[in-house]
Amino acid sequence: MTTRYYLVALLTLAAGITAAEASETEQPMFKLGGFGTLGASHSTQSLGDYVVDSTVPNGAGRSSDWSTGNDSRLGLQMTANVTPKVSAVLQVISEYQAEGTYQPGVEWANVKYAFTRAAYIRAGRIDLPTFLYSDNRKVGYSYPWIHPPTELYRQLAITSSDGIDAMYRTEIGEVENAIKIIYGQNTLDRPTSISTSKELWGIFDTLEYGSATLRVGYQMRQSSSYSLLTGITGAWIQNSDLSVAASYDPGDWFVVSEWIQRQSTTLANAMSFSSGIRVDKFTPYLAYSQNSQSSFLTGTPAPTVTAIQNAQKSQSTISIGARWDFMKNTDLKLQCDQVRLGDNSNGYLANVPANATMYGATFYVTSAVVDFVF
Repeated sequence: MTTRYYLVALLTLAAGITAAEASETEQPMFKLGGFGTLGASHSTQSLGDYVVDSTVPNGAGRSSDWSTGNDSRLGLQMTANVTPKVSAVLQVISEYQAEGTYQPGVEWANVKYAFTRAAYIRAGRIDLPTFLYSDNRKVGYSYPWIHPPTELYRQLAITSSDGIDAMYRTEIGEVENAIKIIYGQNTLDRPTSISTSKELWGIFDTLEYGSATLRVGYQMRQSSSYSLLTGITGAWIQNSDLSVAASYDPGDWFVVSEWIQRQSTTLANAMSFSSGIRVDKFTPYLAYSQNSQSSFLTGTPAPTVTAIQNAQKSQSTISIGARWDFMKNTDLKLQCDQVRLGDNSNGYLANVPANATMYGATFYVTSAVVDFVF
């Protein structure tokens, strides 16, 4: 039985058990909602495809003048509040995947037990809270840009974990602090490989004071990749990620910045900074993000040519855009990105012809989306 069907079965079983328990007092409450983004992007770079995530097989540029695969998706979420302490969530998302289809997949499927209003434990498929927007990474309506900063969020394409997590929240005056711990595993399909992570654990702390938020996280995992091109499975490698995020949002304007340091056989850093102002229904914004070239750590095996090429991947993006909330629960966003590739790499461009080099090149990406929730 696959993990997907196991998680759905777990959700159904828990809902059935707790519904029977709750029937003596009240009927369980089921809530069905959803979200989606309809978008398209165009790139001036014709020798490679602009893709915002490593799971996307192609995008705007070489494969097509305009692409919908980077941002378009549709999600449905069902929540069952079956007792005051027990609830369950099932979230299914249809988005452009590694195999080039929009086949729906299970993003979340978990059961939650709340000891108190300040503490809970969950089991199943849960969100992996690496970044500030991880818990709503797929919900375009929830953030100001068309998509989270590419150079930063590409550093860890894993968005969920099959396992458990626990959270404890405390309040001291006007300061609220939440500590979350996780443990699980993940399988991620990419166009040319399948990556497996095991023994994935992490601890994350989020501090909120008024309009200010600070989050610090650390996680580790063992990972290995199976190449669909060669049929070779790589050795298990220990990975660690240290992430820091800060934001200030008093309502009329906002500023947010994030940073991550990734360590495996190499050491790499990425960061982003963004700010915007809200004027009635309009939110113009500016953003900058970049990732550094990775450096190989002392004592690691001699790198292959492919490993060296992957380590040299770097690029930066300056974004200018605007959001218009033109109707209830719906927005329109327009964004222009200036992307500069690293001096020793083709950055994160996909489907680049063999031996083609665009080192240090600059190109532009124009995108438009409509986000909605219901």
